[in-house]
Amino acid sequence: MIISSISYKGGVGKSTLAQNLAVALALDNHKVCIIDADEAAATTRWFAIRQEAQAEPFVNVVQMTEAKAIIPSVKALYKDYDAIIIDGPPSLFPIVSKIMLLSHIILIPIVPKGGSDYWVTEDFLVRYNEVQEEKEERTPAYFLLNMYKESFNLHKAVVAGLTNLGEQYGVHFLKSKLHERVAYGESNVKGVSVMEYTDPRAQKEIRSLMQEIVEIAQKS
Repeated sequence: MIISSISYKGGVGKSTLAQNLAVALALDNHKVCIIDADEAAATTRWFAIRQEAQAEPFVNVVQMTEAKAIIPSVKALYKDYDAIIIDGPPSLFPIVSKIMLLSHIILIPIVPKGGSDYWVTEDFLVRYNEVQEEKEERTPAYFLLNMYKESFNLHKAVVAGLTNLGEQYGVHFLKSKLHERVAYGESNVKGVSVMEYTDPRAQKEIRSLMQEIVEIAQKS
């Protein structure tokens, strides 16, 4: 399966999602590669730290930011892996459309902070719909709540608005949610995932997310 973690907005946890999901899949005996398609190269730096620490399991990371090359390159790599996760850039660059075309599952991390999340997500969904019209079969896309706080009325309001917006494009929220936890940031700077860290609540979140994604892939 080829899974993309993409959004038109930075700071929503695309790289954190890609890294943690990749390690969870690797721990579940899948051979995994992350494609770092973001010029900021956050996942590539995470990989370098991970290699220095000799962390296990091994998760390969390949940096690839050229839009014209990404489709043939990923297809060639996919022969050697059970799962490829693409960490996309926060932009309207052509490579994002290529990533949408490549993917079997599209994950859209959402940090429900306010009106800009709604507007940026609407722009994203318009582009998603345009890309899907180029394909014979639609690629399923899902919102993933990140840094979520059930006690915040603003978060609930944003989720309600995005739920209605997503209905127009056939995009729904995953059952899994990622809450705001220190473990995600602390594990990242050490080149590991929360699955290899000390917070059982974060581990449970990522494990549930991984299982939900695998179930979606199996039904596709």
